[in-house]
Amino acid sequence: MKRALYVLLICVLIAAAFALGLFFAGKKNQKPEDVQKKSLELNAFKIKPQDITVSQKYIGYVTPIHEAVVQPFISGFIEKIYVKGGQTVQKGDVLVVLKQDEYEAALKRAYADVLKAEAEYQNKQSYFKRIQKADKAVSAAELENAEAAYLSAAAAFEQAKAGYELAKVNYDYTLIRAPITGVVGDVSLTEGNYVSPATPALLSIVQYSPIRVVFSVSDNEYLSELKKDTPFADEKIRLELPNGEMFKNTGSFQYTGNTLDKQTNSMAIYADFKNIGKILTPNTYVTVWLEKNIKNAISLSKDNVVLENKGNFVYLIRGDKVRKVPVEILSASGNQFILKNTFENKDKIITDQVLPSYLNEKVSAKTGA
Repeated sequence: MKRALYVLLICVLIAAAFALGLFFAGKKNQKPEDVQKKSLELNAFKIKPQDITVSQKYIGYVTPIHEAVVQPFISGFIEKIYVKGGQTVQKGDVLVVLKQDEYEAALKRAYADVLKAEAEYQNKQSYFKRIQKADKAVSAAELENAEAAYLSAAAAFEQAKAGYELAKVNYDYTLIRAPITGVVGDVSLTEGNYVSPATPALLSIVQYSPIRVVFSVSDNEYLSELKKDTPFADEKIRLELPNGEMFKNTGSFQYTGNTLDKQTNSMAIYADFKNIGKILTPNTYVTVWLEKNIKNAISLSKDNVVLENKGNFVYLIRGDKVRKVPVEILSASGNQFILKNTFENKDKIITDQVLPSYLNEKVSAKTGA
């Protein structure tokens, strides 16, 4: 009996040893890729398209659209000053009046000359017409003299009218008016001062509203905007003031510079802003924000996008396989790339490191399934 049990135990041990041998032999002959296929799991998350507002920051400076210096066109003594420094004036407002007596007298004299020349002209014209009707009753010499006198009177009449117009212009110039709407600078004038076109400017005026802001974008950004029918048409141009507050009005794109800055490879952009309240002051530096709303876009960490000379791409799980898919970068914001949504509905972005051997292999997502 004991011998039979002993034999049975020996048989069991031999069978167990044989089974273990087969198991380890199978493991030894199994290919590495077979193991990989069964065990490949990668962290991934599902793509979520959304409307994204992208803001790009630039440095700009404020400059007036129009500015003018006020200079007299004629000489004379200042009789009255109607403006002071810092005052807002409208185009055409009277700022300074020069003494008018001399110019008023010249205007009246010129008007009298016009009346005199007109009377002489009408007289010579009437006589010439009578001579013409007389026909053979007058000599050719008389007719020629009458015609010459008539033409001379006509010329004198035109000259008198021109003299009157000049006198009127000079008289009007005694009223020095604002050439533009804007804010007056320093006014250092005194009634009684003598001024002329050769003296320094009387004052300056700067237009405050609308006002212009100039900033620069890179050559790549500029070329991208040129592809549009109207550059910057789909972007809001906003300003951050030096104190950190946002200016309430958005700007309107006007035009670009006509040449790139070869030192910075940038192009100047000109935008105008309504400036009621004179919050924006010429020569102030401001922060310019270009805000663009991108519909149905994908925001990805820059770590998830691979940049290569041949193009940009991401690794993702499509179906149940690892894929390398090209992407189009629309913008960048902080540590995020904004991508055009060219993905399929169930795509998942892989966040783990992807080895070349993983491509087209079967995979399961650990997260975001």
